[in-house]
Amino acid sequence: MKMCRILLIMALYLCCLGISAQDENLGKYHRSSLYSILLKHSEKQYCNEMIEAFNSIPIPDKYNNHDLKIKIMPAPVIKALTKTEIEGGYKDAITKLLTKNKIGGRLVEKWFDRDKQTGAFDMNLIEERGYYDASILDVKEALSTVRGAAMLADAGEELLNHTYVLVNDIRYADKETMKTAVGAGLVAAQLAGDLFGVDLSGSTEFVGGIVGDIAGFRVLVTSYLFKLVWNDDVASDFYGNYYIDANALDNAKREAFNADLGKFKLKYIGSATVYSGKTALGGVKSEKDMFLKVCTRAVDKSISELQKSFDEFKVFTPLISTEPLCAYIGMKEGVDEDSRFEVLEKTLDEDGRTKYEKVGEIKPEKGHVWDNRFMAADDEEAGAELKYTTFKKVSGKDFFPGMLIREIR
Repeated sequence: MKMCRILLIMALYLCCLGISAQDENLGKYHRSSLYSILLKHSEKQYCNEMIEAFNSIPIPDKYNNHDLKIKIMPAPVIKALTKTEIEGGYKDAITKLLTKNKIGGRLVEKWFDRDKQTGAFDMNLIEERGYYDASILDVKEALSTVRGAAMLADAGEELLNHTYVLVNDIRYADKETMKTAVGAGLVAAQLAGDLFGVDLSGSTEFVGGIVGDIAGFRVLVTSYLFKLVWNDDVASDFYGNYYIDANALDNAKREAFNADLGKFKLKYIGSATVYSGKTALGGVKSEKDMFLKVCTRAVDKSISELQKSFDEFKVFTPLISTEPLCAYIGMKEGVDEDSRFEVLEKTLDEDGRTKYEKVGEIKPEKGHVWDNRFMAADDEEAGAELKYTTFKKVSGKDFFPGMLIREIR
């Protein structure tokens, strides 16, 4: 009896090890990297409260956190009123702001963990996020072989080439802001209808310690998406003229990189505008909670809209099981019962470069879409009790845990 008990405990232990190993392996896929910035409107109501909330908003777990020290920037002043003029004007003004702060070069510095004193770089973050073997760590050796050069190119294509900057313009949605937004064509009139003709300043609405307009706090968010430009020419220039190994310091290259920090560019992808609307107040016990919940959900919603609009910004998510067929993705990422996903099998070519082959399509099961939005459990909404979204096969061959899914239009 004692021996049977020991064997049972050992079996359970090994089973747990297997599950842990599987979960760890499922997490090993190439996420895009995201750096999120807030535009500050010092003259606007609730500016400081929104800054505090923004600094507490986490980077979505489907992206690697690539934040820099600069998180808040002054908002450009744009007086144009049409949607095209606003987007164009802000795109140009924000581009100048990012260029002035040499954001492209600073993103590269973070990727290669540059030592500001010696100018030396390393490949540790590349290895960590890309799950490459140790041979990629020696850049000189890697560049000397076809396979090594291919691995460096793969790291650039899969990782650096998917580095994004999200610039968020978050404004308190008072009546004046919403009327301007409707007039500019940024939002439809019906979305702002709950504010027109309503004087929240005299409201006696009370939630916890929140009274008046705070209880009805809403925001309008326009998020502008940029991408680090990293291609074969940029990579060749970087490794040839700037890369310094800690064991072979080069002052000339250090000074050259310092002088050329601003030459690394960002490409504008596009923008999305969302209105938070009314937010359920579950879990809100203070004004700080209210600002955080509304702003977090609005930014998550804008990211979801950008993912739907721009294929390159779509995220991969691994299947965690095939019985049931499920993945850690849900309403936070804009998933609903009409969503469709392609199933991709990740493979490597003979040089070790990543390829993705479509093997089928899936759709969410009705009533099984996970509500993973910020503080969803406090709202007791349908789906908040789930731990994942369950899918059914639309087409394709056999699926396996670890295969990646990506939303399609």
